[in-house]
Amino acid sequence: MDDPLSFESLLAGAKKFAGLALQAHRDRDDEVFVLHTGVSIERLMKAALTKTNPVLLMESGAVKDDRTLLHFAGLRPHTERVRTVSASAALARIRSAGWLTRDPELDELIELRNGVVHLGPTEAESADVLATFGRTTNALLARLGIAPADYWGNQYSVIEISLNDQLEKVERDVKRLIEQARHRYRERTRGFPLEAVQALRDRAVVTGLTPPTERDGQFAVGHVVCPACENPHAAVMLFTHEVESEHAAAVDRRESYAGFTCTLCELPLATIEYAEAAGIDVMDAQLPEAVVAVARNAIKEFLKVLQVLPLPQKPPQSVSE
Repeated sequence: MDDPLSFESLLAGAKKFAGLALQAHRDRDDEVFVLHTGVSIERLMKAALTKTNPVLLMESGAVKDDRTLLHFAGLRPHTERVRTVSASAALARIRSAGWLTRDPELDELIELRNGVVHLGPTEAESADVLATFGRTTNALLARLGIAPADYWGNQYSVIEISLNDQLEKVERDVKRLIEQARHRYRERTRGFPLEAVQALRDRAVVTGLTPPTERDGQFAVGHVVCPACENPHAAVMLFTHEVESEHAAAVDRRESYAGFTCTLCELPLATIEYAEAAGIDVMDAQLPEAVVAVARNAIKEFLKVLQVLPLPQKPPQSVSE
C-alpha cells in the first residue's frame, strides 16, 4: 500500500484537489472552491516539506515520541495513526525556509478554508482568491522543479489569466469566464461524434428565459454568437421599456441590457461591461420586432385599462356639531 505521507502521494493529492477547486470555481460553488483550494495548498506545502526531509511533517510536540520520529525518518513503520503539522504550521515552516514570502491574502485563504471546515463564513475580502491560489501554487511548484502547465493541465490558461496583472479587472474576469465556459462545453461534448455536436448546436435555441438581474420588466431576446463556444443561438436580453425599436441607438441598447445566456456553455455575462469585454456588440443582436411590439402593446393596453377604471370614492367628511 502506498504511503499517504510520501512525496508522490502528497503531490498527487494536491493536484487532484487543485482540479476539484478549479471545477468548483468554474461552477460558482464558492464553499467547495475554498475548501478544495485550502486542501490543495496544504498538501502541496507538505509535499515540499517531505521532499526536503520527512521529519519536517512532524508536529512540534511529537518530537518526544521516538516511534513517530523513526517513522518520519523512514527507519520503522508506525502502526498507529500519524498526525502531521497543521496547514498554518506547515506554512510557517515554509516561510521560515524562505520558500514563500508573507502574503496576507494567503493567510486569509487558509482562514477561509478553516471557516468552511468549522461551518463559518466563506465570503472572501481578498480581491481574487483564485489569483492567490495560483500564485502560491506556482511558487511551490518552482521550488519542486515542476512545470505549472503539467500540474494545472487543461486549466492552465485560467491560472495564467488570473495572474496577468496587465489586464484590467473586468477584462481578466471575462477572459477567465470564457476559458471556464469553453472547458465546460468541452466536457459536455467529449466523446460526441461531430454530427451530434452539430445537431446540438443547431437546436440550442433559448426558450423560457429569466434575465439574470434584480430589475423587473418585460424583455426581448436577440441572438448573437457566443464568444466562448461559438453557439450561434446565444441570447442577449434587452428590457423592452428602455429600447424602442430594433434600430434603437447604441446608447439605448447599452442601458437596456438585461443579460446574456448560452445554453451550451453557460457563459455568464451579467453586465454590459462584461458583454463588451467579451466582444459582444449589442447592436449586432437581431431583435425580433414582433416580440418588442407585443411587449409595447401589452403596456399600452394596461394603461388603457387604468384609464377606464372608476376612481376610488373619497369617504364622506364628518360634519362637526
